[in-house]
Amino acid sequence: MQGYQHGGSGAQPLIRIAIGAVCISFAPILVKAVGNDALGPTGIGMYRCLIGAALLFLAAGHRGDRLLLPRKVMGLLALAGFIFFLDLFVWHRSIILAGAGMATILGNTQVFATAVLSLLLFREKLTGRFMIAAVSAMAGVVLLVGIGSQVSFDGRYLQGIVFGLLTGIVYAAFLLTVRQVGRVRDNGTNLTRIAWISLFAGLFLGGAALVEGDLGPPQDLQAWSLLFLLALVAQSAGWLMIARSLPKVPGAVGGLLLLLQTVLATLWGALLFREHLEPVQMIGAAITLAAIYVGSMK
Repeated sequence: MQGYQHGGSGAQPLIRIAIGAVCISFAPILVKAVGNDALGPTGIGMYRCLIGAALLFLAAGHRGDRLLLPRKVMGLLALAGFIFFLDLFVWHRSIILAGAGMATILGNTQVFATAVLSLLLFREKLTGRFMIAAVSAMAGVVLLVGIGSQVSFDGRYLQGIVFGLLTGIVYAAFLLTVRQVGRVRDNGTNLTRIAWISLFAGLFLGGAALVEGDLGPPQDLQAWSLLFLLALVAQSAGWLMIARSLPKVPGAVGGLLLLLQTVLATLWGALLFREHLEPVQMIGAAITLAAIYVGSMK
């Protein structure tokens, strides 16, 4: 956090990222709730993104924001949308198969994937402390998934773990892309950019849902209400605040604040779905989160 001002207006990006993390912490809970209502993970992602895009475009139009952006920017937004499509494709499956808390903890190993991608793409150096944190995180994940505990490793659970680990990699790519998009000067607003990312992701998810036969529609008003909340709270409000502020803070600080999502999603999963971790898994979760914290710091 060196060199970053926490007082006055300098604290506003931090506060917005924290609020955004709280908003997106409800995403796995709402996904699991809709999934229990017989709509598949790809279909949930499609409705989430398309409803979210509609809300964002309406808000942007109401504010008089510029909707059409230069071709170069649209290309970056399409790329971000495709990566977000991949992120939701694997993460939603991990939520349904392994649980909201587990999927979110595994997804937030993005801190390490982000550092590796930053090394490969931007030649950012990895410190010795980071390497120790990464090894500790891997050990924590081994305990977290249930090795050495009474957890039953059936095929469904193992698939959820694999999808959760893949989420961490794709999530890192998405965050890096969002940061790059936010740095482009194109006279567009964050509201418009997130709307386009959501639309592109929804279209990609729609194509995948068509292949899978998971287009829906949701069966009742409750499912529609949950999807609307998912689109409004997580897809729109949460990611808008995060995308608006990520370019204004160091990457490590942003990644650290996003850990609020992990802690809260695990808490919501325990309270609402009675998800629980065995003692060995709790130790693994603590080690993993501590390692993510250390890995996020400069």
